[in-house]
Formats: sequence, structure tokens, C-alpha cells
Amino acid sequence: MKYRAKTSFSFRTLGRALPAVTAAGLLIAGMTATAHAQAPAGMHLVWSDEFTGANVSASPYSGFWKYDTGGGGWGNGEWEIYVSSWANAHVVWDGTGTDSQALRIQVEKDGAGNYYSARINTSGKVSNGPYGYYETRCKFPNSGAGLWPAVWLLGTNIGSVGWPKCGEIDIAEEINGQWENHQSLHAPYWDPTVVRTVNSSTTTYHNYGVMWQPEYITFYTDGQATATWTNGHNASWVFNGPVFWIINCAVGGNWPGPPNGGTVIPAQFFVDYVRVYQY
Repeated sequence: MKYRAKTSFSFRTLGRALPAVTAAGLLIAGMTATAHAQAPAGMHLVWSDEFTGANVSASPYSGFWKYDTGGGGWGNGEWEIYVSSWANAHVVWDGTGTDSQALRIQVEKDGAGNYYSARINTSGKVSNGPYGYYETRCKFPNSGAGLWPAVWLLGTNIGSVGWPKCGEIDIAEEINGQWENHQSLHAPYWDPTVVRTVNSSTTTYHNYGVMWQPEYITFYTDGQATATWTNGHNASWVFNGPVFWIINCAVGGNWPGPPNGGTVIPAQFFVDYVRVYQY
């Protein structure tokens, strides 16, 4: 199944004002990482991939993940070609992570100027929800301009209703190594986004999460709420069905712009875990 990627307008609010229910201090600097996330009160872990185990250097577990492959811009004018190569996505030792192991998505460039990366998803293998608390702990590429790493969710009904009617929840997303995490919702005619400065996000792991309930969605960074959007019982609220996970690192495109002479390749995006908690 091939689905449409995020487009050039994905990170702006289009044609509608943001709801009044938003957390104070949406742009806050000086955040520090927490050592380890705790389960939200009253919730328990229902699914996770810790990207760990006896077989370090393994590819993403095929029982959970499959690859999107190919180039063609992915709807955003991106430069990378997604491949299923071990070199671009496998588990590595990382002593700065929670359990000293993490998934590494690596961007490479060949002599002809082609960029190669990985984009993995759980579509058709693992779905979660609706509702619950979804969290990732990750470290963005420390490589400069033109990189676009992300951990996000799409509705499993994308094949029947298309995008954005399926709904999209962007938990962790950063461009150009700017230490600014973008957390967004995407629905028909509605794309609210919150941006929060996260110090050392390219050298230190941080926790990024979303509490998703029938009447509201609240984003979190390192345990602090960053924004809340409410249902409002309107046609743009499509967040009421199961979702699947996507992890990728794009290169170039309409939003981050191209790499430049200061961009460091290979570039590496580390994901310590992805987790889902429910009541």
C-alpha cells in the first residue's frame, strides 16, 4: 500500500484558527531530558518495540515492521531514495540510550549524488488504538541542513478514505538540526502544529509523546504538555480509529529545503523505543 506523504503545507494551520484550549508556553527553551518515561497514571503498556535484544545489529523486527521503498519525492519534493538495506536501518549499541541499544536510521550519499535512507512502518502488521498514550524516545540527526527525521502515526483506513481523512499524528519531527520539535495533527482543512525548543535534541535522547482520547489530543515533550486540541464535534476531527507507526528520515524537499555544503553525511537518526499505553 502506497500512501501520500506529508506535503509542503503540513506544518501550517490552514484556514482555521487554533482552538482556545492550548497549553501555556508553547515555545519554551531550556528543556532537559528525563531519564526514563513513566507510564501515565492508570495506564499499562500494551505494545512496544524497544529495539533491543540478543541480536544487536539486527534489522527492524519483520513481525512489526516493513519498508517503504523508492524515490519520486514522496509528495514533498524529497531527494532521498528509500531502501530496505541493512546499512540504512538496524539496531546498534548506544550507551546514551535507555537500554544501551537503539534503532539507527542512516542517510548515505553515493558518488553520483544520490541520497539513500530508510522509512519503516507497521501497516498490516501492528495497529494500535484508537486512544491511549503513544511515546517515542529519540535523538535527531546532528548533521545540519536538509534532514527531516520523524516518528508519526497514520490511520489504518488510509487505503479506503485517503489522506488526510485517515488522520495523521506527528509525535516527533525536526528539520535541519534546529533543536525544535514539531508536533502536529493533520485532518481535512485542519493542520495545527506546536513547535518547542528542545536543547541538545541532536546529541541527547528526549521523550516525545501524545495522549490521545476521544475528546482531546495532548502532546508532550519530556513529560511536559506542549499543546492540547479538542474534538469540538466537527468534521475535521477524524482521530477515532486505529493507527500504525512510521519512522523515517527524509532528505530535502519542500519543507526543510536541500542539504548544503555544511550538511554532514552519513547522517544518523536514533530511536530508543516506541511504546503504547492504554487504560
